[in-house]
Amino acid sequence: MNRAWTLALLTLIATLQFFDRALIVVVMEPIKQEFGLSDSQLGVLSGLSYACAFALAGIPLGWLADRSRRRSLLALLLLAWSLLLGFSATAASFAALVASRIGIGAMDAGGQPCSVSMIADLYPRHQRSSAVAVFYAGVPLGMLLGFMVGGFIAGAWGWRAGFFAAAIPGALLAAALLWVREPVRGATEPGGASADQAVPSLSQALRFMLGQRSLLLIVAASVLVTASSSAMMSWIGALLLRTHGLSLPEVGVMMALCMGGVGAIGTVAAGMVADRLGARDMRWQPWLMAAGALLIAVLGSLVCMLESVAAVAVALGLFAACVAGLNGPTYALSQSLVPVRMRASSMSTLVVLLNLIGVGVGPTLAGVLSDVFAGAFGADSVRWAMVCVLALNLPAVALFARAAHSIRDDLVRAG
Repeated sequence: MNRAWTLALLTLIATLQFFDRALIVVVMEPIKQEFGLSDSQLGVLSGLSYACAFALAGIPLGWLADRSRRRSLLALLLLAWSLLLGFSATAASFAALVASRIGIGAMDAGGQPCSVSMIADLYPRHQRSSAVAVFYAGVPLGMLLGFMVGGFIAGAWGWRAGFFAAAIPGALLAAALLWVREPVRGATEPGGASADQAVPSLSQALRFMLGQRSLLLIVAASVLVTASSSAMMSWIGALLLRTHGLSLPEVGVMMALCMGGVGAIGTVAAGMVADRLGARDMRWQPWLMAAGALLIAVLGSLVCMLESVAAVAVALGLFAACVAGLNGPTYALSQSLVPVRMRASSMSTLVVLLNLIGVGVGPTLAGVLSDVFAGAFGADSVRWAMVCVLALNLPAVALFARAAHSIRDDLVRAG
């Protein structure tokens, strides 16, 4: 019961933090109007300030999580995150908002390394993908609530109220973490508890990870998948507006239901399937991920090319389910393929790479290609740009499949 309570609490925290990521997108226009900002300044506020701080803080916080009580560290980070959200809600200038987003990004960077390494010590390898998938269901759920509930709150009481709506529950969840028992490191491993295992330096941890061939292949494939899915997330609104003539509210509802609702179902379902197949042979997990990457390329292309809005909605929902479905096995393997005392460092390294390269490159590449194709395709340029970016999933299929060749030996080496 204690581990179920802990998993539920960690999932609520993830949901709340991704609520904030969606909310900042929703309230950009009223912030722009209040402070008289340019689109470039909005880009710095919503993307660059957060992403740079997240990337810089991620690996050091993962290193710290491997050496401290993760429950206490997470509670401290969440409390600071909540206070910074409250500061955002009272900001009187653009500079103050940017400063708060920098702090929020830095505090957010430690959430996933702390949470996922705790989950790995609560659930054994044959249940780990399902448990991690439940945690990552908080991502689409948070996006859904951010787009719909956050948008409603901001529309009814102003954009500042939206930040308060996240800050107050954040402080309460930080207090609730005090009732969580710190998991014993390595307690779910076949050899028993490993709390007394020597703590490696950051350079030692990175060297070990570089020697795990299957882990490197999975990380490389995941970066490619993240680049394509981030491009779809960033540009699907423009596609629906330009090509299908939907209104902004219609786009918001479709994205919330497909990316949020169906995405959450796909996350949990794929995690359960990965555990069931992995119990027979762990090679099935990277094979399953290869199939998911192929489906993402096909379904994403259908979203771009179909003419019927209803058909696009179905394809978008299935696309979101496949993208979210990779979270469980990907992050679970990032824990299983390294020793107990490297788990948070492994997780933070993966998350930083996905955000810096995947999230950073994918949407930008799609925008550049759309400009290149504009002369030939006009308003349909974004369609063809996204199809090209979705092709990044094809080498990802090969990389995931290749990881299956060495995963069993690497799991033994990780202990």
